[in-house]
Amino acid sequence: MLNQIESLGRALVALLIIGAIIGIIVAIVYFKSLVIVPFNECHVVSRKQKVSQYDGKGRYTFFKFLQGRTIIPMFVLDIEPPLIKLHDMDKLPFGVEISVKVQVTDPQMAASRLTRIDHSTISKVVEDTVMSASRSIAMERTILDIMKEREEIEKAIYTMVSDALNKLGLSPIIFDIKNIRDIEGSDVIASLERVKIAELRKNARISEAKHNSEATIIEVEKRKDSLVKAENMKQEEEHARLNREKMVAEENLSVEFQRLEIIGQNEQRNAEIEKEKKMTLAEAEAEAVRLKAKAEADAIRMKLEAEAEGIRLKGLAEAEAIFKKAEAMREYNDVSSNLKAIEILANAQIESSTQVAKAIGANNKIIYLPMNGEGIFSGFIPKMDALLQSNIVQEGLSEVIENLKGIKSGDKKSKTTKNKFIEDRKSN
Repeated sequence: MLNQIESLGRALVALLIIGAIIGIIVAIVYFKSLVIVPFNECHVVSRKQKVSQYDGKGRYTFFKFLQGRTIIPMFVLDIEPPLIKLHDMDKLPFGVEISVKVQVTDPQMAASRLTRIDHSTISKVVEDTVMSASRSIAMERTILDIMKEREEIEKAIYTMVSDALNKLGLSPIIFDIKNIRDIEGSDVIASLERVKIAELRKNARISEAKHNSEATIIEVEKRKDSLVKAENMKQEEEHARLNREKMVAEENLSVEFQRLEIIGQNEQRNAEIEKEKKMTLAEAEAEAVRLKAKAEADAIRMKLEAEAEGIRLKGLAEAEAIFKKAEAMREYNDVSSNLKAIEILANAQIESSTQVAKAIGANNKIIYLPMNGEGIFSGFIPKMDALLQSNIVQEGLSEVIENLKGIKSGDKKSKTTKNKFIEDRKSN
């Protein structure tokens, strides 16, 4: 039993060892066959009828005895074919230098169409394709047209090359005609250049003469235009000068008018001031004369009033003297009838004196002229005009008649009448 267990243990250990060895071998084979694709490559792997494509983002296991593989470079291939000998439509020889940059765009097609995909193989294919397309395009044009229409030639050749290479999984990225020149033993382009240079020189001389003639004509025209412009400018300057002088004259005339107007206004103002001064002086003189006349009139009035007052007082005194004389005469009965007449005459004398004083004060023409004569009443009879200016005479005559009727009333009544008469005169 123990032997069986030992044999089983040994068998298990052997199996484990064998399994480990197999696992190690498988791991070694796997990792050895594991392929990591570079970023600038593309791998096309075929197994029986299955084709797989891996770029720089993938990885795969490859067994040479089981699978086929094509490694395709994905970077741009710079191909410069040697000088391509061409002929134009006139059979004139020339050479073209071309530069082409190509890239594989369809790896599976390129792997299936090309035997090898490397720089030399692709260069050979591209050179043949470019030569064929260039010969086809060159035979349709003259060398001068090819040189003149270089960009169109490039586009035409590029189109033909691109169509041909696309069928192989390739694509021209950049196509450029670097140079067009003579091939060895030919001077077609050089001869054309000499002809062109001679033509250019001839054209240059013709153009120079033409341009010189045109320049002379233009110069003459410009000189003529300059003279015309100068004359026009001179006329404009003269016109401007005349306008300036006219404006200055108008301004001077306006200033002169303003000056004369100001002078006239000043003279008018001076005349008005002088007139006002004369009027003021005349008014002052008139006022002075008026004041002087007023003063003189006031003096005369005061003098006349004083004289009138003196006359009135004198009349009162004379009247009082008359009454005193009449009082003495009353002792005689034969003369009592004359008392009232004397009183009337005294009142007339007083009234006359008052009227004379008033007339003198009012600058009246009433003049008091005493009568010359003898007797007791001769010094108190006024001029007839003074008596007629008052109603005293008529009133006095009426009173005389009444008094004559009552003359016998006695001395007491006569004395009372005398005192009343004197008081009335003084109050007046």
